[in-house]
Amino acid sequence: MINKPYFALDFRSILARSCRLVTLAAFSALSTLSIPSPRLLAATPDQQAENVLLPFLDLLTSPPAGEARACRLVCRVESLGDVQFTEDKLPVFEFALQPPGRLLLKLQTGESVIAACRDGQKAWVAPGAWLPPSDGQPAKEQTFPPMQLPFSGKQLAILPVLLEVLDKGTAPLDGANCRVLDVRTRPEIAKLLPPEASGWSMRLWLNAEGKPVRAGVRLPKQSLVLRVDKLDFTKELASQVWAKPSDARLLEPGDFEKAVARLLKGAR
Repeated sequence: MINKPYFALDFRSILARSCRLVTLAAFSALSTLSIPSPRLLAATPDQQAENVLLPFLDLLTSPPAGEARACRLVCRVESLGDVQFTEDKLPVFEFALQPPGRLLLKLQTGESVIAACRDGQKAWVAPGAWLPPSDGQPAKEQTFPPMQLPFSGKQLAILPVLLEVLDKGTAPLDGANCRVLDVRTRPEIAKLLPPEASGWSMRLWLNAEGKPVRAGVRLPKQSLVLRVDKLDFTKELASQVWAKPSDARLLEPGDFEKAVARLLKGAR
């Protein structure tokens, strides 16, 4: 018997479920639209939120509407759950994604660095001793599924139907005023979805160019606030991003899922 593939990313399944509920009504009218160019930043809250979120989601579509096929995010963690970090001791979080099969998460706290990486059908965690080995033998035929959404980049034009964006005015950050936006699933859509697909919200701080410099994310069982230091979209990330350190340990798909879950909780 073939086991269910591990680690179908939460954001992948959440968006896919949401889109299926509205696709029949809206897809025929919206599927021919294209994603707005990031260079044409609009003044409305809805359009600015779309300009931030669409490039990430577009990477997961097949085929993407844009030229980018990968992204790398480096940020500092201001808070994780009920843990608030001091300004001079903010952990550094790195996220790299190159669908359909490459993902890296890295957390640095002081001199301690924990990393979990998937590279195709292989995965590793470093240092290897950080994650205890699983008990028993792994089930046969465990594989990683492709990290892709079940539609094309142009069909992401349906996203405004799903989201509610609220303009919360401006707020100072690092000496500059930022536009603050609250994003969540529209209430009329949320009523049709299970809690794991609708129970999230996001607050974005955008600079004068419309780029995110801070993000707060609230999930049903977790919350975090990130200060964005670097965000790049490119056709391909350098091979050293996925290079396995000498102290790394190879992981089965199920163990990789556990490593990612633990890392996202602050490596506790």
